[in-house]
Amino acid sequence: MKVLIKKKLKAILILALVIAGLAGVQQSLYAQATTAGIDVEDPKSTVTKSIDFSVTPDKSDWIYKVGEQATFNIKLFVDGKPVESADLSYMIGPEKMVPTKKGRVTVKDGYAKLEGGTMGEPGFLRCDVRVNVKGKIYKELATAAFEPEKIKPTAVTPADFDQYWAAAIKNSKSIPLDSKLTPIPERSNDLVDVYQAEYHLFNNGVQKFYGVLSVPKKEGKYPAIIRFPGAGWLPLSGDQNNAAKGFITLDLYIHGRPVIKDKSYYTDLQANELKSYQYIGASNRDSFYYKNVILGCVRSVDFIYSLPKFDGKHIGGWGSSQGGALSIITTSLEKRINYFVALCPAMCDFTGYLNNRAGGWPHFFAKPELYQDNKEQVMKALSYYDVVNFAKRIQVPGFFSWGFNDETTPPTSFYSAYNSVKSPKQVFIVPSGIHKIYPPQREKTYSWLTNNLRNN
Repeated sequence: MKVLIKKKLKAILILALVIAGLAGVQQSLYAQATTAGIDVEDPKSTVTKSIDFSVTPDKSDWIYKVGEQATFNIKLFVDGKPVESADLSYMIGPEKMVPTKKGRVTVKDGYAKLEGGTMGEPGFLRCDVRVNVKGKIYKELATAAFEPEKIKPTAVTPADFDQYWAAAIKNSKSIPLDSKLTPIPERSNDLVDVYQAEYHLFNNGVQKFYGVLSVPKKEGKYPAIIRFPGAGWLPLSGDQNNAAKGFITLDLYIHGRPVIKDKSYYTDLQANELKSYQYIGASNRDSFYYKNVILGCVRSVDFIYSLPKFDGKHIGGWGSSQGGALSIITTSLEKRINYFVALCPAMCDFTGYLNNRAGGWPHFFAKPELYQDNKEQVMKALSYYDVVNFAKRIQVPGFFSWGFNDETTPPTSFYSAYNSVKSPKQVFIVPSGIHKIYPPQREKTYSWLTNNLRNN
C-alpha cells in the first residue's frame, strides 16, 4: 500500500522543513500526507510516452449477469501507432484464484479480443494480459463483475460477538480519558490550529492513543470528521483542508505512538515493533493487534465529545483500505457516529479463501504458514474482527467506493461486507480502478459526508 505524495504537497512539506529548521523545531515532516492506500491518481491504462496498452470488458459498466459471456478487448499502440502483430500472454479466472484459462493471443493492427467466458455464481472474473515491449514486461487487468450485489459472505458470526465487544468497550472506558493537546504550530495556519491529540483507554493496562487534531480558529461549534488510516507505519499529517471549511478533523494513528517524531523513529518501528503488525496475535481474539486499535478508534468519539468547539451532535467517519474497515467497524460499535465513508475496505470476509474465492486483506487464509498449525483457532479469533460481522450491525447511512481491478482488497471480499449493510447506502464505482483513490471518489465522498454533517 505505497503512499504517493503529490508534487504540490511535497513542495509544501519541503517549505515547512525549511521554516522548521529556521525555528529550530523538530517535527514529523515525513508524516503521511494521505492515508496509505488513498493516493490520488487518474484511472488510466498503461500509458507512457511510447506505450498505450489497455484491457477492457465489452460492457461499459463492467457488470454482467451470471451466465452471460464476457469478452475482453485489448489495445496495444507503440510510439503512437497500432502494433501490426504481437504475441501476448493472458490468464483468466476468478480474482485471486488459480486461472481457469490461460494462453496466448495475437494483437493485429493494435487490437485483439479475448473470449473470457462466464461465471456460474456471483463474483469477479479477472483477465490478466502481459506483453513484452522493448525488453520490458507490461501488465494490464480487466475484472468483470457478475451480479456483485448478490455476493454472500462466508464469514460466520460468533454467538457472543455483541457481548464480547460491549464488554471490551466498557472495560476500555473504565479509566479517565486524560486527554492532552500538544500544539503543532508549523502545521497551523490563519484558519486552523493543529495539535497532537493524546488520550487513554484501558486494554490489558493503560494504553495511549494518538492523532492529529485540526480545529477551526474562529469561535463557534463545529461538526467533526474522524479519518481512519490505511495500513502503514507513518502517521497522517492532519486534514487542515476540511478544518478550514468548518470541521473539526481528527486523523488517528493506530499504533499508540506520538505523531510528531522524526522519520527515523517510524522507520525503526516499521522494522521492529510494527513489522507485519497486521498478523500479530491473530490466533486469539484478546491478543490480536486490532483489538487495541478498534478500542482506540471507538474511544476517539469520547475525545471528540470532550472538545469545547464540537457541536455535540454531528460526527462522520472516513477511511480507505484498512481505514475503510475501521470506518465501518467504529461506526458499528459507536452509535454516535452519524455517517460514514468506506473506500475499498480491507478485513472483509477473511474466510473467502477457505471457500474457493478471494478473501479480504491481509489475506490470512491465502498464507498457510499463518494458520496451518491452528486453523480452527485462527478462524474463531478472526471472526470477531471480520468487517462483515460489523457491517451487519450498521444503523446509519454510508457511502462506499472502489474499483474492480483492486488486487489488494479484492472486490469479492468488500462486496461481502457491502451486501451485509442494511442501512441506507450508496456506492460509486470506478470500474478500472486499482487500490487507489481517484479525484472523483475523493470529491464525491467528502461532498456527501460534509453536506450531511452540515445539513442533517
